[in-house]
Amino acid sequence: MARVLLVDDDDGFCSATKTLLGADGHEVTSAGSIVEAIATLKAHTFDVMLIDLSLPDGSGLQLITDDRPPAVIITGHPSVETAVRALRGPVVDYLIKPVDRAKLNDVLDSLSEADLQPETASSSVDHIIGDSEAIQSLREQILQFGPLNETVLITGESGTGKELVAKALHRARNPKGKLVAINCGAIAPELIASELFGHEKGAFTGATSNRAGVFETAGDGTVFLDEIGELPAEQQVALLRILENRTVMRVGSAQARPITARVVAATNRALDEMVANGDFREDLFFRLMVFYLTVPPLRERLADIPMLTQHLLESITAEYDTPSEATPDVLEAMNEYDWPGNVRELKHTLLRAAILCKGRTAVDELPADFGRPLLLDSDNDSIKPGMAIRDMERMLIEKTLKHHHGKRKETAAALGVSLKTLYNRLKEYEEAGEAIVV
Repeated sequence: MARVLLVDDDDGFCSATKTLLGADGHEVTSAGSIVEAIATLKAHTFDVMLIDLSLPDGSGLQLITDDRPPAVIITGHPSVETAVRALRGPVVDYLIKPVDRAKLNDVLDSLSEADLQPETASSSVDHIIGDSEAIQSLREQILQFGPLNETVLITGESGTGKELVAKALHRARNPKGKLVAINCGAIAPELIASELFGHEKGAFTGATSNRAGVFETAGDGTVFLDEIGELPAEQQVALLRILENRTVMRVGSAQARPITARVVAATNRALDEMVANGDFREDLFFRLMVFYLTVPPLRERLADIPMLTQHLLESITAEYDTPSEATPDVLEAMNEYDWPGNVRELKHTLLRAAILCKGRTAVDELPADFGRPLLLDSDNDSIKPGMAIRDMERMLIEKTLKHHHGKRKETAAALGVSLKTLYNRLKEYEEAGEAIVV
């Protein structure tokens, strides 16, 4: 995995390139000008810069110095090839737009270990924002567990930042392989085995070629299994076998392939209760619990809100060009709210507030629906003592769907369940003739 600074003022190109590189396990930050790139370089550490020659405030060559990361020049003008090749120093290569994905990855992979700026143990937790006792303890655990090639289970409510912790664990180990993430609750059950373990050509209908699964793709890196509680029973058995034997067998193959990737799993569910109910294998549960850590909910670290707010507003400003800061009144209101959606809800709230402030430098008001409980509306009288839990659950799902304008991913996140669980519930209601219409 490389930490990449992409400097280009073409929003479409930046978005596409970030998507492609992100899918290949790289961490990409973009800047649209020389000034923005210099500020970003001061704030963060990168392994390589991808720089467009023509930027709004000058030539991208201005960013290339011996004390900065190696650079790959990107240009839409093939005529500059000779000039680029004549450059010396930290210029690794040049690419012509439209950039070929395979060529781009070849360039990144060709960077020698000496060229990449090493991640120190302490810097691996730089993105875990906050000074509260809970966050300091979390950072200490990451630094303890990170360098070890052992399984780690991350628990915590939806929106607390479990994936951010997984990335920090990966960086703390400073592996040569990639971080490959997979959401066990967002993939159809019949496809999970192929995604996890890979498949051979002809193994099933549609398997037109051999395909490596996430364990092979990660190499010496990390496999991040998000929503591990949603993993079907059959794949739980296969995962246990992988963790015990350190080999993987592709679907349709009889050949066991050795793997070296480390496994980090995460869940917002109580796995011990699932084990007691027979919904999760006990032996897999204990195998995942070699090391475990819990990401605290935001309501237990309210002291971190000012620092989180500043960090999130800086990110929003960089992405949407809406410079803003939270006023003391806003911060006070935030500290009086319990944040059921945790840091994810805080981020979305600040984004809406920054957009709604319409160019004012201060976010001096929160969105009108900030902090309003979903069930405190005119329909609340329909909830009566003795109502069946199933009916209350259906009502909650319906109201949350309406609140999020039918967006199922946001609804699942707000409810603290996986997208798969939400779809299953909606399908049950539909089959029972009680379909929810938004």
